[in-house]
Parts: sequence; C-alpha cells; structure tokens
Amino acid sequence: MADVKTQVREFIASEIMYDESPAVLTDDTKLLGGIMDSLGLMQLVSYLEEQFEVEIDDSEVTVDNFQTINDIDRLVSSKVQAG
Repeated sequence: MADVKTQVREFIASEIMYDESPAVLTDDTKLLGGIMDSLGLMQLVSYLEEQFEVEIDDSEVTVDNFQTINDIDRLVSSKVQAG
C-alpha cells in the first residue's frame, strides 16, 4: 500500500484545496478551521473509507483525528492494522 500521508496530501491538494500549492501542505498543517471545511472533511472521510477499505465511525470524526495529516495517518494506520 502506498504511503497514507502521501495519498491524503495529494487528495487534499487536488480535491479540497484546488488551486493552492500543495507545497504549503505539510504533515502538521492545520486542516480543520484552516484548509478544510465540514464539506471537505466529509469528502476526505469518504475517500479514506474507499481508498484504504476502512470504516470510520461518526464518533471518530473529531479534531483529534483530523487536525493534521499526521493525525489522519495515525487513525487510518490503526484501522488498517486492526482490520
């Protein structure tokens, strides 16, 4: 499987940020309340579930799990390992 962080970064850059440079998107860039709104968050959750074949419960859609790419990587990796 390709690197979770790389795939998430590419998805956010192409589908949520559109014209903004992906160079500004680091593993620690604040996503919620910054780059991504609630619609973008829902797009990202759908992408993660499809791309990595994981199920993300509504209760897991929190700032702690989606604030940065590092947080998303931790969540997805834990689900992939558990699955």
